[in-house]
Amino acid sequence: MEVDGGQEDEVAQIKAAHFEESMRYVRRSVSDADIRKYQAFAQTLQQSRGFGTEFRFPAQPQAADAAVHTSAAADED
Repeated sequence: MEVDGGQEDEVAQIKAAHFEESMRYVRRSVSDADIRKYQAFAQTLQQSRGFGTEFRFPAQPQAADAAVHTSAAADED
């Protein structure tokens, strides 16, 4: 690859084969206990954000009108 001035770039390119080779020698850096802590934290966070997660608009506008009228009639009882 040429750089400004016609000089060859001497930096080697990292290719997929280089990455795959390096992954053969990696070791695990996160313990099972740390993974469980993270999963518990993620679940707690998701639950705290849970407000409104089940909200869905009705598929048809008529269904929404019917639901409003049905709920108003139920409130009158």
